[in-house]
Amino acid sequence: MRWTNFTSGTPMRGLLLLLCCAWLTVSASPTHQQPGTTPSQTTPRPQPAPQTGEKPRPAQPEFFVLIDAGHGGDDRGAVFGGKLQEKDVTLSLARQLRSELENRGISARLIREADSTVSLEHRADVANAQRTGVYVAIHAGAPGSGVRVYAALLPSAPAAGRFLPWEAAQSNSLERSKAIADAVAKELQKTTLPVARLNSPLRPLNNIVAPAIAVELAADPNEIHVLYSAKLQNSVASAVATGIAKSRAQMGTQP
Repeated sequence: MRWTNFTSGTPMRGLLLLLCCAWLTVSASPTHQQPGTTPSQTTPRPQPAPQTGEKPRPAQPEFFVLIDAGHGGDDRGAVFGGKLQEKDVTLSLARQLRSELENRGISARLIREADSTVSLEHRADVANAQRTGVYVAIHAGAPGSGVRVYAALLPSAPAAGRFLPWEAAQSNSLERSKAIADAVAKELQKTTLPVARLNSPLRPLNNIVAPAIAVELAADPNEIHVLYSAKLQNSVASAVATGIAKSRAQMGTQP
């Protein structure tokens, strides 16, 4: 038969036909893809972020209260009853004030954490270099009883010009310092303690750029031991912290 004769008589043609069919099948197959992907699943190229023209705003510096426990180290300060030293009273009250401020959500730092000697110039340098929110100096003295709250008293009108003299560095913050001192005195008056609100050239208040006040425990000669009592110090620290917190709330992050 013709079909039989074709297949038996032309073996090479059959082989060539099979090879051609195989080549056509491979040529028509889709482009090779990575396993598990299809042409519609190709990874898109990242697009550049749109340019808004706005520069990122610098972070605001942290607001904190810098607490300066007066005296320390070689400088004992006043000595009460022949034994109790002012440097110990001030450090104890400074630590208590830090705790009271932190309980109200206000960061606080101490200039001296231990019985160390710190010069008045260095205290001012630290306060100015750290961009302090509020500076609070702690002291204890005689005569009298209760608490005295100070703001700076500038010796004269500051000189005109770009730079303030060292003794008038407080001039731009003086009104805010007085407002804080008033608020602290008002809170202290809610206790049973006598309170005096004063202005004084008490160093280093005049050298501080930020709002600055001083709080001084007055020593009753008949009750010297009360200066170091937890009851008195807790009461004073709580009132001072409350006064600072209220001042900050009224005047913003820089009271």
